[in-house]
Amino acid sequence: LNLTDLIIPKYDSVLDDVLHHNHVHDVLKGGRGSAKSSFISIMIPLLMIQYPNIHALVFRKIGNTMKNSVWAQVVWGIDQLGLRDYFIIPKTIANPIIYKPTGQRILFMGLDDPNKVKSVKLPFGYIGITWFEELDQYSGEKEIRKVLQSTMRGGTLFWDFRSFNPPISNLNWANQYATDAMSRENTLVSSNT
Repeated sequence: LNLTDLIIPKYDSVLDDVLHHNHVHDVLKGGRGSAKSSFISIMIPLLMIQYPNIHALVFRKIGNTMKNSVWAQVVWGIDQLGLRDYFIIPKTIANPIIYKPTGQRILFMGLDDPNKVKSVKLPFGYIGITWFEELDQYSGEKEIRKVLQSTMRGGTLFWDFRSFNPPISNLNWANQYATDAMSRENTLVSSNT
Protein backbone atom coordinates (compact mmCIF):
# COMPACT_ATOMS: atom_id res chain seq x y z
CA LEU A 1 0.00 0.00 0.00
CA ASN A 2 1.43 3.34 -1.05
CA LEU A 3 0.06 6.01 1.28
CA THR A 4 0.74 8.77 -1.22
CA ASP A 5 -1.86 7.10 -3.47
CA LEU A 6 -4.47 7.64 -0.74
CA ILE A 7 -3.87 11.29 0.06
CA ILE A 8 -3.66 14.39 -2.09
CA PRO A 9 -0.16 15.74 -2.85
CA LYS A 10 -0.84 18.84 -0.73
CA TYR A 11 -0.61 16.63 2.37
CA ASP A 12 2.58 14.72 1.43
CA SER A 13 4.70 16.87 3.75
CA VAL A 14 2.08 16.63 6.51
CA LEU A 15 2.09 12.84 6.14
CA ASP A 16 5.86 12.80 6.55
CA ASP A 17 5.59 15.12 9.56
CA VAL A 18 2.96 12.94 11.27
CA LEU A 19 4.78 9.66 10.63
CA HIS A 20 8.03 11.08 12.00
CA HIS A 21 6.18 12.70 14.92
CA ASN A 22 7.80 16.08 14.31
CA HIS A 23 4.90 17.91 15.97
CA VAL A 24 2.28 17.08 18.60
CA HIS A 25 -0.43 19.38 17.23
CA ASP A 26 -1.49 19.33 13.58
CA VAL A 27 -3.92 22.04 12.53
CA LEU A 28 -5.52 21.50 9.12
CA LYS A 29 -7.64 24.31 7.82
CA GLY A 30 -9.38 24.51 4.48
CA GLY A 31 -12.68 24.69 2.70
CA ARG A 32 -15.02 21.89 1.75
CA GLY A 33 -13.28 19.38 -0.46
CA SER A 34 -9.82 20.26 0.89
CA ALA A 35 -9.41 16.60 2.01
CA LYS A 36 -8.36 17.51 5.56
CA SER A 37 -10.84 15.13 7.21
CA SER A 38 -9.97 12.38 4.75
CA PHE A 39 -6.29 12.77 5.59
CA ILE A 40 -6.91 12.60 9.35
CA SER A 41 -9.25 9.62 9.04
CA ILE A 42 -6.47 7.67 7.33
CA MET A 43 -3.88 8.75 9.89
CA ILE A 44 -5.86 7.55 12.92
CA PRO A 45 -6.00 3.80 12.10
CA LEU A 46 -2.51 3.94 10.62
CA LEU A 47 -0.99 5.38 13.81
CA MET A 48 -2.91 2.92 15.98
CA ILE A 49 -1.47 -0.03 14.07
CA GLN A 50 2.04 1.34 14.44
CA TYR A 51 1.64 2.03 18.17
CA PRO A 52 -0.34 -0.80 19.81
CA ASN A 53 -0.62 0.94 23.17
CA ILE A 54 -2.57 4.00 22.02
CA HIS A 55 -6.25 4.70 21.48
CA ALA A 56 -8.00 7.53 19.64
CA LEU A 57 -10.68 9.94 20.78
CA VAL A 58 -12.58 11.91 18.14
CA PHE A 59 -14.58 15.01 19.05
CA ARG A 60 -17.31 17.19 17.63
CA LYS A 61 -18.75 20.04 19.67
CA ILE A 62 -22.26 18.58 19.45
CA GLY A 63 -22.45 14.82 19.93
CA ASN A 64 -25.48 14.13 17.72
CA THR A 65 -23.62 15.36 14.62
CA MET A 66 -21.00 12.59 14.65
CA LYS A 67 -22.66 9.57 13.03
CA ASN A 68 -22.80 11.14 9.58
CA SER A 69 -19.56 13.07 9.89
CA VAL A 70 -16.47 11.95 11.83
CA TRP A 71 -17.71 8.40 12.51
CA ALA A 72 -18.46 7.80 8.82
CA GLN A 73 -15.18 9.50 7.91
CA VAL A 74 -13.09 7.20 10.16
CA VAL A 75 -14.85 4.12 8.76
CA TRP A 76 -14.02 5.44 5.27
CA GLY A 77 -10.35 5.81 6.30
CA ILE A 78 -10.25 2.22 7.55
CA ASP A 79 -11.74 1.06 4.24
CA GLN A 80 -9.24 3.12 2.23
CA LEU A 81 -6.42 1.35 4.05
CA GLY A 82 -8.03 -2.02 3.22
CA LEU A 83 -8.36 -2.85 6.93
CA ARG A 84 -12.11 -3.40 7.38
CA ASP A 85 -11.61 -7.07 8.34
CA TYR A 86 -9.27 -6.03 11.17
CA PHE A 87 -11.75 -3.70 12.87
CA ILE A 88 -15.02 -4.24 14.70
CA ILE A 89 -17.29 -1.48 13.44
CA PRO A 90 -20.43 -1.31 15.58
CA LYS A 91 -23.83 -0.34 14.30
CA THR A 92 -24.14 2.39 16.91
CA ILE A 93 -21.76 5.25 17.59
CA ALA A 94 -22.17 4.72 21.34
CA ASN A 95 -19.75 1.80 21.05
CA PRO A 96 -16.12 2.26 20.03
CA ILE A 97 -14.55 1.02 16.83
CA ILE A 98 -12.11 -1.71 17.93
CA TYR A 99 -8.92 -2.90 16.27
CA LYS A 100 -9.26 -6.69 16.62
CA PRO A 101 -5.60 -7.75 16.93
CA THR A 102 -4.94 -5.58 20.00
CA GLY A 103 -8.27 -4.30 21.32
CA GLN A 104 -7.35 -0.66 20.70
CA ARG A 105 -10.32 1.66 20.50
CA ILE A 106 -11.48 4.64 18.50
CA LEU A 107 -13.99 6.50 20.65
CA PHE A 108 -16.30 9.34 19.65
CA MET A 109 -17.50 12.06 21.97
CA GLY A 110 -19.46 15.27 21.81
CA LEU A 111 -18.11 18.12 23.91
CA ASP A 112 -21.51 19.35 25.03
CA ASP A 113 -19.91 18.86 28.48
CA PRO A 114 -16.08 18.83 28.45
CA ASN A 115 -16.03 17.24 31.93
CA LYS A 116 -17.25 13.95 30.39
CA VAL A 117 -13.73 13.34 29.09
CA LYS A 118 -12.47 12.73 32.62
CA SER A 119 -14.60 9.58 32.86
CA VAL A 120 -13.15 7.82 29.77
CA LYS A 121 -11.79 4.42 30.82
CA LEU A 122 -9.64 2.22 28.61
CA PRO A 123 -8.74 -1.47 29.03
CA PHE A 124 -5.02 -0.66 28.60
CA GLY A 125 -2.70 2.02 27.24
CA TYR A 126 -3.65 5.66 26.84
CA ILE A 127 -5.32 8.13 24.49
CA GLY A 128 -2.52 8.94 22.08
CA ILE A 129 -4.63 10.48 19.31
CA THR A 130 -7.23 13.23 19.51
CA TRP A 131 -9.14 14.85 16.66
CA PHE A 132 -11.17 18.01 17.10
CA GLU A 133 -13.31 18.33 13.96
CA GLU A 134 -14.89 21.69 13.08
CA LEU A 135 -12.56 23.48 15.51
CA ASP A 136 -14.30 26.83 15.05
CA GLN A 137 -17.51 25.42 16.62
CA TYR A 138 -15.86 24.96 20.03
CA SER A 139 -15.92 27.68 22.68
CA GLY A 140 -12.25 28.52 22.33
CA GLU A 141 -8.73 27.33 22.96
CA LYS A 142 -9.37 27.14 26.70
CA GLU A 143 -12.00 24.43 26.13
CA ILE A 144 -9.61 22.41 23.96
CA ARG A 145 -6.78 22.80 26.48
CA LYS A 146 -9.05 21.53 29.28
CA VAL A 147 -9.83 18.40 27.27
CA LEU A 148 -6.16 17.78 26.46
CA GLN A 149 -5.29 18.00 30.16
CA SER A 150 -7.45 14.90 30.58
CA THR A 151 -6.35 13.05 27.44
CA MET A 152 -2.63 13.82 27.12
CA ARG A 153 -1.40 11.83 30.06
CA GLY A 154 -0.23 8.32 30.80
CA GLY A 155 1.90 8.02 27.68
CA THR A 156 4.86 9.33 25.76
CA LEU A 157 3.64 9.98 22.19
CA PHE A 158 0.64 12.13 21.30
CA TRP A 159 -0.95 13.33 18.06
CA ASP A 160 -3.55 16.08 18.33
CA PHE A 161 -5.39 16.83 15.08
CA ARG A 162 -7.57 19.92 14.68
CA SER A 163 -9.50 20.60 11.49
CA PHE A 164 -11.86 23.33 10.41
CA ASN A 165 -13.24 25.43 7.58
CA PRO A 166 -11.89 28.92 8.29
CA PRO A 167 -14.75 31.29 9.12
CA ILE A 168 -14.99 34.48 7.05
CA SER A 169 -14.06 36.67 10.01
CA ASN A 170 -10.36 36.79 10.81
CA LEU A 171 -11.43 37.65 14.36
CA ASN A 172 -12.92 34.18 14.88
CA TRP A 173 -10.94 32.44 17.63
CA ALA A 174 -10.03 29.44 15.40
CA ASN A 175 -8.54 31.71 12.73
CA GLN A 176 -6.60 33.57 15.42
CA TYR A 177 -5.46 30.30 16.97
CA ALA A 178 -4.19 28.95 13.62
CA THR A 179 -2.27 32.17 12.97
CA ASP A 180 -0.71 32.17 16.44
CA ALA A 181 0.03 28.43 16.29
CA MET A 182 2.29 28.85 13.27
CA SER A 183 4.98 30.21 15.59
CA ARG A 184 4.64 27.39 18.14
CA GLU A 185 7.41 24.82 18.11
CA ASN A 186 5.17 21.79 18.67
CA THR A 187 2.47 22.74 16.12
CA LEU A 188 2.20 22.34 12.34
CA VAL A 189 -0.43 24.43 10.57
CA SER A 190 -1.46 23.42 7.08
CA SER A 191 -3.83 25.39 4.88
CA ASN A 192 -5.52 24.02 1.78
CA THR A 193 -8.15 25.48 -0.51
